[in-house]
Amino acid sequence: MAKRAQARKHRAARVVALRSGDEGPEWRLARRGPIVAHDDYLDADVELALGQKEAGNIAGLVIDFRYVSRDYEVSRRSLLCCYCGRDGGKIYVRGYCPFREALRTFRIDRMSDVIAFVGNKETPIDDVQSFFAAFAAGEAADTEMAFLTEPGD
Repeated sequence: MAKRAQARKHRAARVVALRSGDEGPEWRLARRGPIVAHDDYLDADVELALGQKEAGNIAGLVIDFRYVSRDYEVSRRSLLCCYCGRDGGKIYVRGYCPFREALRTFRIDRMSDVIAFVGNKETPIDDVQSFFAAFAAGEAADTEMAFLTEPGD
């Protein structure tokens, strides 16, 4: 019982530290370095690292959101983004999901309570459609969007 109380106290102290800005917002895999995952749709390995290199490219952006699956199951997800694009009038975002420990594809119309982690700031996204539409427009011309035809969730 003492170990459980100690673990709760440690988690509470960590949450306070994160909220106070002592360590800055931290994502689960932030300290692991680049993540290499196999993308079955592209049939290639994809290396993902935290932090956007270009403002108009979604690769490297970390988002946190509530998601409703096609089976109406609600979950909270985090995603290290790698692609964003359109298919059939819908916008999808693909990236590494630590919950599934794999590359996953999400429809943005099924997302809510989206928070983007930019640098050391948590930025709530009020207009999810416009936010991702800007990335989809910028990436559609240069990114192979084969993964959009069969969303993973």
